[in-house]
Amino acid sequence: MKKLIFPFIALTFAFVSCDKIDNPIQDPNAGNDPGPELKRRIVIEEFTGQLCQACPTGAIEIQRLVDVYGDQVIPISIHAGAFAEPGNGAPDDFTTTAGDDLLTAFPVPAYPSGIISRINNASHYGANQWEAELLTIKDDSPIADMLITTTYNSSTRDVAIQVDTEWLGDGGGGSNYKLQVYIIEDHIIAYQLDGPNPVPNYDHRHVLRGAVNTSWGTAVTVTTMGTIDTQNFNFTIDPTWNEVNCEVVAFLY
Repeated sequence: MKKLIFPFIALTFAFVSCDKIDNPIQDPNAGNDPGPELKRRIVIEEFTGQLCQACPTGAIEIQRLVDVYGDQVIPISIHAGAFAEPGNGAPDDFTTTAGDDLLTAFPVPAYPSGIISRINNASHYGANQWEAELLTIKDDSPIADMLITTTYNSSTRDVAIQVDTEWLGDGGGGSNYKLQVYIIEDHIIAYQLDGPNPVPNYDHRHVLRGAVNTSWGTAVTVTTMGTIDTQNFNFTIDPTWNEVNCEVVAFLY
């Protein structure tokens, strides 16, 4: 139930006693053994909103990329900006503090828009550019192996998360790396505009629900080959979320 990804390295994990890790580089079945199958994972942070008429085309492209490249692609849908604000008429509040902070730091030129593993200083790309940008890093060698371990208490809805990052080479950024851990929820059935047409039972995929370790993550101070950075977190799942469809995503940037 684990999948690893890498903006540098990434991994996801569903939980009803599950885990996940992020930053696009690894094979979910690789465990701590990098092996020949270890691969870079690619995180797509897609900016969207219920009032965005063009955004379902972005969701279709995300699914196409997942169909083509499998679990090498880790999608995260971020509801932020005017198209997502209940004050502007969005019927549900899928906005998050992390999503708002990302939008402020990396302004969206047009919706749908996506950041591909935060390459090129977290530049935004339109849906028709995502695959081309993905291909520029798809075959990069992993620089770290990540493992997420989670323990979920269904009574309290608390999830304990441990992320272990083992460096397969020296981190080129020295001690400047951050570990980012998100909670996402899949298959939220809710309103969406599709073109001019309202769709009351739209299937919202990979929705960012919150940042476990603040909007900008926590520092990774050990980045030399063979070393392991271990970080532990706790997060309480909101009672309105379907925990069966929730996942932990972790990545380095």
